[in-house]
Amino acid sequence: MAFEIVLVTDDMKLRKLKSDVDFTGKRVLIRIDGNVPIQKGKVVDGPHGRIARSAVDIDWLSQRGAKVIVLSHLGRPNGKRVASFSLKPVAKRLGGLLKSRVTLSKEIIGPKVVKLIEQMKNGDVLLLENLRFDAREESNAPSFAQALASLGDLYVNDAFAVSHRAHASVDAITSDLPSFAGPLLANEITVLSKLDKGLKHPFVLVMGGLKIETKLPVIERFLTSAEKILIGGALATTFLVAQGFAVGKSVYDVDGIKEAKSLLAKAKDKLVLPIDVIVASSVRKDAQTRCVSVDAVKPNERIVDLGKKTLARFEDELECAKTVVWNGPLGMTEIPKFCHGTIRVAKAIADRTGSATTIVGGGDTVPVLEAVHLADKFTLLSTGGGALLEYLGGKKLPGLEVLDSE
Repeated sequence: MAFEIVLVTDDMKLRKLKSDVDFTGKRVLIRIDGNVPIQKGKVVDGPHGRIARSAVDIDWLSQRGAKVIVLSHLGRPNGKRVASFSLKPVAKRLGGLLKSRVTLSKEIIGPKVVKLIEQMKNGDVLLLENLRFDAREESNAPSFAQALASLGDLYVNDAFAVSHRAHASVDAITSDLPSFAGPLLANEITVLSKLDKGLKHPFVLVMGGLKIETKLPVIERFLTSAEKILIGGALATTFLVAQGFAVGKSVYDVDGIKEAKSLLAKAKDKLVLPIDVIVASSVRKDAQTRCVSVDAVKPNERIVDLGKKTLARFEDELECAKTVVWNGPLGMTEIPKFCHGTIRVAKAIADRTGSATTIVGGGDTVPVLEAVHLADKFTLLSTGGGALLEYLGGKKLPGLEVLDSE
């Protein structure tokens, strides 16, 4: 099978299928990340969501005559069949995107699945039921991987978001089939690899969210190469507590205060923390808010967004950046009223696209970006959550390691 090489780091290259390969009649197993929220039986997945973007590559294979067998998981059913974690809504969403019927196999492996595949015509798409209904998926069991592999002629990993997991459909399966990186995965890695090779300065890192333990490896990795590190969201509140400020009823990472103090000592000149914040006495949609200095938060108030002076400082730091990496919301984005800071920073980063490489972590920020039509305004809107943080933190991802062409 012909393939191209995608550079990941100096010592690692991914195998990628060539576009001129004849897929006619080939049974292609493609791993996607369909793990999206389900509300009232429907997936919550916008035009730039994980399923929507996976559909592009599924369609690419289908149009080339492949029999496309889609693999995914949903939630944490812990190896048991749980009706609420069925991929039925995902099949419906895929069908709508592809404008053709996507059959959902109630089984994951076995004779019934084999029969369904035998009945497939070239270009048909079959989605297997939630991989995590079988406990062997998360244990990376060779027996489960071999059973999956027997259903296809080749395997494509197009799910960067799960590539940090050593699971059977990501890792072990590659031992039993010719395996390649899908277009979505390959594109993400091509852009992300620029942070290792050919990094352009000034480089600004923007970090939000909550848990400092997941952000710390990223901040420490880029402590030397980044000119500035802008901190927002509940992550910033943790740093404010570490500096001795009272934050009222604000959410912050209690277990991360020690790490925050250590980081402040090491990188005080590079870290840009809020100097003012938006506070509210409740998190209701009609809550009254005020902008205050970080030393003026009352005991009954909680920090919900970045203040005006802080946003102006963030925008100044981003204005001349040649590389920007942003991960994590900068306010309580679950409530539209508290999205202002996140949106302003998003616009500032989007304005740099073209002049700079702009990389934005997906997850919680995607719906906000879609709502203000910014989701397609970056060099890369990553599908990865934990996988992106681990990659940025310098960890080796099992799903990438097994696609190494060397």
